[in-house]
Amino acid sequence: MNTEQLLLNKWRDLTADKQQEVLDFVDFILHKSTPEKHVPLNSLTTAERVKQWIDWAESHEKDSPGLPDDALRRDSIYED
Repeated sequence: MNTEQLLLNKWRDLTADKQQEVLDFVDFILHKSTPEKHVPLNSLTTAERVKQWIDWAESHEKDSPGLPDDALRRDSIYED
């Protein structure tokens, strides 16, 4: 049995939520292995920069912890 068939057989034994986890993992691996093309920000339009920023923000988990309130105080941002 080849690797593809083995993977497909195991895939069929998974629940729908576990199948989604596998898909997410494969997407992660594909994204990680695809070299990103660096484009200087000053060569992008405002709309393109906004889209990149939104894409970056949406790439983070929604339920990840934010910064604590004291991290945003002015005295904690600047060193004396």
